[in-house]
Amino acid sequence: MDLFSNLLKEGRVPRALGTAVAGALTDAGVRRGDRLVVAVSGGVDSMVLLDVLVRLASRLDLRLHVAHIHHGLRGRSADRDAALVSTEAARYALPVSVERLTAATRTRGTSVQAWARAARYAGLEVIRREVRAAWILTAHNRNDQAETVLLNLLRGAGPRGLAGIPTVRERILRPLLTVSRAEIEGYAAARGVRFREDPSNRSVAYRRNRIRRQLLPMLTREYNPRIAEALAALAAEAREDDDALTSQAAALGATAVRARSRAVGVSVRALSAAPPAVARRLFQEAFRRATGGEHGLTRRHLAALALLAARGGDVLLPGGLRAWVSATYVWIGPGARATPHRHSPDARASGRGARPAVGLQTGRWVAWEPGRCSVRVRRATGGDLRLGRRDPCREIMHAKVLAEPLGLRSWRAGDRFRPLGLRGRKKLQDFFVDEKIPREARARVPLLVAGDRIAWVVGHRIADEFRWRGERAACVAEVRFAEGRDGIPAGSDAAVGR
Repeated sequence: MDLFSNLLKEGRVPRALGTAVAGALTDAGVRRGDRLVVAVSGGVDSMVLLDVLVRLASRLDLRLHVAHIHHGLRGRSADRDAALVSTEAARYALPVSVERLTAATRTRGTSVQAWARAARYAGLEVIRREVRAAWILTAHNRNDQAETVLLNLLRGAGPRGLAGIPTVRERILRPLLTVSRAEIEGYAAARGVRFREDPSNRSVAYRRNRIRRQLLPMLTREYNPRIAEALAALAAEAREDDDALTSQAAALGATAVRARSRAVGVSVRALSAAPPAVARRLFQEAFRRATGGEHGLTRRHLAALALLAARGGDVLLPGGLRAWVSATYVWIGPGARATPHRHSPDARASGRGARPAVGLQTGRWVAWEPGRCSVRVRRATGGDLRLGRRDPCREIMHAKVLAEPLGLRSWRAGDRFRPLGLRGRKKLQDFFVDEKIPREARARVPLLVAGDRIAWVVGHRIADEFRWRGERAACVAEVRFAEGRDGIPAGSDAAVGR
């Protein structure tokens, strides 16, 4: 830290930002001569980070390489961002790489925000490897951390979600994570740092922007003027706790978690002996191995998995997966190929052609019958609410349906639900009779389930408890077909393929 301290004493770097960046570089193990890829969007945060690093680089023998990811989403505005970054890199006499993306690479069912984030980090990693850099540096700050913690909290995340954004993840380093946005903006004003504002950051159409522009200011004004700092401190403590528990789970998982064909299993004996916090992380590790990540796995899914280990049965999971129990393992694998345990609810599916249950992830199409029928549940937009219900292949539902693990399954003997508009519950078998669905076609009608409740007999009727009453928060459930629709009423599904 001597070199960093000297720079601060000389006044070449303002103390708050200099201390933060210096400490982060030291803690991460950045060494003399390291090449660093600096991710620069053109916004105030990344332009300030670049300026601070330039002032530190010569004395610390750091080699900087500027990287800009052009997402191709904002037309000329994005072009001007790229031009500013290139101009400033040239002014600092630094090499620059501009990676241009195309939205054509976005897979169907993936949100623009999720695609842009994944593509951005993938592009930065490509640049890092090309220039043989040791690290990628991004300009996330303390306010970003607070927003992320609140966002995850509202989604129902557990301790891992409350840990927010890590300072270091693999080869990614975020040296401004302890610095407030106000300090960054103050630095930019004092140093005359040039930057551009992304117009989309002002839109409240995105949940993160609503948290940034509405919720956090309200909490700051009415509850705690230092709420962002408090949330960042919570994230740091939650990460320390999570790291310790994850290390304990990893040691246990070396023998307790195993792969078999396309499924990953967790030892029932290990689960029964482990504390609940460690058991949850064993499930997270199994899900990660089965999918390559943890996207969509919520606290509710983990609670359902814990009950599954104790009682048997099966559980629907995001990404078209399900979990089931054998004599010695809880298995996680593709829903369409899972073999139900003899006590599984799917073992009681009624009718010829009954299909195994599959899990649903919000916003993604999931095949009920590959090549024929797919179903999706997504958050409703203002346009959806104005359009209303126009055909049986598209339903607007109360947002509370998203609070439960979602899945698709065939009907079972004894199924009941309360059809929209009726006062009491009705046997699903009787409902099928009323709808004139032939006995041989009933098992092919997908049921959208929220937890253990039927939310939609797809193409026919939603459950009254999930009806939309005009609230701003709602969701859309939709089905699309490639060919004939056994058990589904005729009607246009043009609206569902968007």
